[in-house]
Amino acid sequence: MRFFFIAFIALVSGYLFLQGSAIERSSEKPVFLRLDNIAMAHKTSIDLTIHSEYIPDSLQLQILKKDYSNLWAHLNHLYATNDINAGKEYYTESWFRQIAGHFEGVQETIIARMDEHHELHIQNWASDGLVCTAIDSNVVFAYTYPDEKIEKTRANLAIVLLFQGDHWRIDALKVLDETHTN
Repeated sequence: MRFFFIAFIALVSGYLFLQGSAIERSSEKPVFLRLDNIAMAHKTSIDLTIHSEYIPDSLQLQILKKDYSNLWAHLNHLYATNDINAGKEYYTESWFRQIAGHFEGVQETIIARMDEHHELHIQNWASDGLVCTAIDSNVVFAYTYPDEKIEKTRANLAIVLLFQGDHWRIDALKVLDETHTN
């Protein structure tokens, strides 16, 4: 009886060992461990004004400012390359589905866009700190064309941000108006 018990344990252990070694392990790092080269290369200035009844604390505002800058780094990259996957951790699921519906493949960068300045007016901040609606007024965009010509525009945007996972994500964006400054 003891022999059958030892043989059974050896058989189960061997089976579990073979199953464990057969599992495919992903070498891709989770989002929070990856370096975001697009966001690290991005620089913009953001001025915050709060009009909300609920006032976020300084840490929440610091996180919002950093994530908002990173979000615009990826929106600029999306504008230039149509690469929807590079910044997908900065888009909500519904926003990602919406832009994926227009995806026609990654393209070579022809026109580069850089946001230079934001005046973010927080209109509503949820008491749980998970939703922020804002007006981004006087956003200055600089467009660089293939002939090295630079054109600047100024825009006013309405934006909805949701805090999901460990950072803010864009859920809605509407251009209220845009004017050329050159």
